[in-house]
Amino acid sequence: MSLINHQWNKISTELIQDPNNMELWKRLIHASETTAAHNKPLTKSSSTAHLTLLRTSYESFLRKFPHEATYWAKYALWEFHLGRTSHAISVFERGVAVLPWCIELWVAYLKFRTETVSNDVESVLGLFERARKHVGFHFYAREFYEMYLGFLECYATAENGFERKMWVLVRLVLEVPLFDYGVFYKRWFDFVEKLAGDEELARKKLEYVIPEWKDTEGRIEKKVFAELKKRFTDAYISTQFHTYELYNFEKRLVTKNQAMSVQDMLAWMSYIEYLEVKQYPRKFIELVYYRWVYKEPSNEEIWMKLADFYIFHDLFNQARKALSDALKYVNNDYKVLIKLVDLEIYLKHYQRGVNLLVGYLQFNANAPLPIQEKVMQVKKLIE
Repeated sequence: MSLINHQWNKISTELIQDPNNMELWKRLIHASETTAAHNKPLTKSSSTAHLTLLRTSYESFLRKFPHEATYWAKYALWEFHLGRTSHAISVFERGVAVLPWCIELWVAYLKFRTETVSNDVESVLGLFERARKHVGFHFYAREFYEMYLGFLECYATAENGFERKMWVLVRLVLEVPLFDYGVFYKRWFDFVEKLAGDEELARKKLEYVIPEWKDTEGRIEKKVFAELKKRFTDAYISTQFHTYELYNFEKRLVTKNQAMSVQDMLAWMSYIEYLEVKQYPRKFIELVYYRWVYKEPSNEEIWMKLADFYIFHDLFNQARKALSDALKYVNNDYKVLIKLVDLEIYLKHYQRGVNLLVGYLQFNANAPLPIQEKVMQVKKLIE
């Protein structure tokens, strides 16, 4: 297969000598995206061998680097351009299964689905809601919410209630401290102002703003809109304050370092500690943890802090999953393994703990001393 693309063959040979070199992997993918003879992008009419090479390259890369969100999206869009829409959706679904907290991947997926929507409007709506549950608290979620609102506005009919959903969504967004919060407040205030100037329109749509107003009869007094303006002006001031506070932490997360420095680690940890002290929603903090994990998935310390977060909240299944995922990616996996074994022992799942240690010893003849000590400890517990 590699004979059809000499550049690909050359790079793949280099990868045998340096299999963890991500830049080489990216060059391999780039080589697979063009024909060797004419250096032109592949098309639907390209040979089966060329298309197989493309897919094999992406599959191999994503097995090696599953946290590279950009390449899940690129792979999916290739499948679409090659006329395989269902395969494109499948690739995106695999991507968000691995990276459910990655806003960039969700935005790419939703952009694709809104541009290719046919009669499955409700399924796309469900997809937006799936995304919101994971990334709705993201500090830079403006693009996501504008896309969601645009979708609801575009497909609203008298029957499906999308217009109501749109304004309910705007109302929800007002309470999220986003970097671009002002855009959504302007939209809200403009709507309230429009209702204030048109009583007939207000009778139909005031319930979008005040749910308890539904089916209420009688004249709508001007003080209703004055009270609304005051209430949401107060909310604006509160959101402005919280956004400013979060920005002081968010700006410290931007770094050019490829690997996390001590300073970078402290910036993330101080952000999370602030959110915990201020009692932000658990989902909000969970998202920040995963943003941190995705920055450097090979760093065992981040994964273990995430597990501690879940354990603190008695979310033991999530803690187990986080530690199990970490074992696939981290460099010092024995530290993660010991923490996972300790969790199983704490939960009185002794056999699981034993199985984890046995599995490790089968593939690691020279086990580190902490693993050997843990084996002895578990033996004493089950004897």
